[in-house]
Amino acid sequence: MALSRRDRASLSIGGSLLLIFIVVQFVVFPLVDKRKRLRKTIASRQVAVQEMRDMQLQYGQLNEQSHGLEKQLAQRSPDFSLFSFLEKMATESKIKDHILYMKPSTVTGDGDLRQVMVEMKLQIIGLKQLVTFLGHIESPENVVTLKRISIQENKKVKGTLDVIMQVISIDQQGRNSG
Repeated sequence: MALSRRDRASLSIGGSLLLIFIVVQFVVFPLVDKRKRLRKTIASRQVAVQEMRDMQLQYGQLNEQSHGLEKQLAQRSPDFSLFSFLEKMATESKIKDHILYMKPSTVTGDGDLRQVMVEMKLQIIGLKQLVTFLGHIESPENVVTLKRISIQENKKVKGTLDVIMQVISIDQQGRNSG
């Protein structure tokens, strides 16, 4: 059966359109999709690289702080004890008679540093005495700081306070500081 010229032209146009469709569908679209996926992958990897750089910078800063802390600990007296430090500061602040109790404890940390804590309860203490004592115990050079404090008005003696506080320090594992 012979095809007319018009039928051959229609068949050629249809075949060409089918060929263009196949090329677009199975070659062009996959290439475009792959390019989009590659761009997304590159963008996500760039974000990951930036996050790694930020973490590296943060690690460096923490490492410096750690070495700074180790330097501070090395400069501190080798026989430093948080408990005796607090007793000495209480004596200097004239509040030693107001101490109801002092409970030392140690929290072992990772590496060669540990946290040493003393919980203190002070009774019938004036606000000015408390402020003076807090000024004495906050000691960056000895790596001593106040972790928590609870202040209540004393119900028996008007104008006085009852205070429970936790004071912490950092110490090296090999040293004895309680």
